[in-house]
Amino acid sequence: MPPQIVEKIIFGDYVLTMDDARPIVSEGALAVDQGKIVAVGNARDIRRKFTSNTEYSGKDNVVLPGLVNGHTHAAMTLLRGYSDDIPLVEWLNEHINPIEAAVVSEEFVEVGTQLACWEMIRGGTTTFVDMYFFHEVAASVVDEIGIRALISASIVDQPRNDAVDIDDQWMQAKEFIHNWSSKSRCSTVRPILGGHAIYTLQQEHLIQLRELAIKYELPVHIHLAESQFETSYSQTTYGNTPINFLESIDFFEPHVIAAHVIWSTAEEIEILAQRKVGVIHNPTSNTKIASGISPIAKYLDAGVIVGLGTDGAATNNDLDMWEEMRLAAYLQKVTNMDPTVLPAKVVLEMATKKGAEAIGLESEIGTLREGMRADVIQVGLKNVHQLPMYDLQSHLVYATHASDVNGVFVDGQCLYNNGKFPTLDTERVHTQVLQLAESIRYNKQSLI
Repeated sequence: MPPQIVEKIIFGDYVLTMDDARPIVSEGALAVDQGKIVAVGNARDIRRKFTSNTEYSGKDNVVLPGLVNGHTHAAMTLLRGYSDDIPLVEWLNEHINPIEAAVVSEEFVEVGTQLACWEMIRGGTTTFVDMYFFHEVAASVVDEIGIRALISASIVDQPRNDAVDIDDQWMQAKEFIHNWSSKSRCSTVRPILGGHAIYTLQQEHLIQLRELAIKYELPVHIHLAESQFETSYSQTTYGNTPINFLESIDFFEPHVIAAHVIWSTAEEIEILAQRKVGVIHNPTSNTKIASGISPIAKYLDAGVIVGLGTDGAATNNDLDMWEEMRLAAYLQKVTNMDPTVLPAKVVLEMATKKGAEAIGLESEIGTLREGMRADVIQVGLKNVHQLPMYDLQSHLVYATHASDVNGVFVDGQCLYNNGKFPTLDTERVHTQVLQLAESIRYNKQSLI
């Protein structure tokens, strides 16, 4: 029987599948066709069964699932370093909100999202969950580049540049869902709903958000229990802590992607587990802005689904998921005074298959096995900071950098290969970023 013709074959000295049935394949390969993984196995077996005109060498590389960044504000890459070393509420109200009112436009979101996609692709992120303004523009950028994203049609009870009022936001959200749901079969964009936070939405808005999510069978993306300010606000306004308050209005009936979740009680941890809330841990942003350290070890012990995210580059200040993996592990070890907490394997799961589960895509991405979407990365293993190697998973978490990524594929399409970005004009983006930065710098001076 002749070999089956497939679109491409991706090789690696190792294939780390993140699938418990067959976790690591030495001298491995993936056969990819029509956007999906057709087979995973030993390279010799794959070559015997499949043939392709397009092959990607895997010498000195490990192949693994693309990283899942569960919480971003992609266009805020343009505000990277704009306002640092300031407490969260002051940072938001006195610095970010004013500059956003002055400069955020369709062009801002287009260029900022392109810059974010460039950075994430370079570091091996193949899927991200976004919440920002002009979501239609962000979705178009993602669709053109080919990275995978859940784009939130966001609701916030505050003035914003892309809507007349909150009623206009609701109308735009419904239109966005309708438009992109019909495109989702041929696009890497998935429309979802977003609510900024319990302190920027009234109870009636949160209930309306829940009802809309149930109607359209979509997840809701929200900041939750991020700060002590939010806890105080919730206690004063609702007589309850944030998670308990949302539970009291059945907010967790649809799938909820909850960013941060730092300040929770033991009772609330049980709610998160029972309601299968996808908690997205953002350790770099949380520590830099001194919001606190999320009790991730307790969440995992209780059965909470936990993924990783970077948050926006205005607080992080980058979109590096390798950094998030390392810091997540270190923080849990030192806060629990136990070096066995959050081992490398668990952290890798948070960045891949558990991250996919947290955002509701575990049946499509996060593991390398037959029938899954071909969201795949190749990561170099022979750089100086990686020599020698005794444990593959340990190396990926504790020694690997974003710059070690050599290949990135989404739905089997190559988005990055050894310095080249086939779907992105990086020189043009670079020029546009510098031009917009001048406008942001000018407006910053006028706001002082």
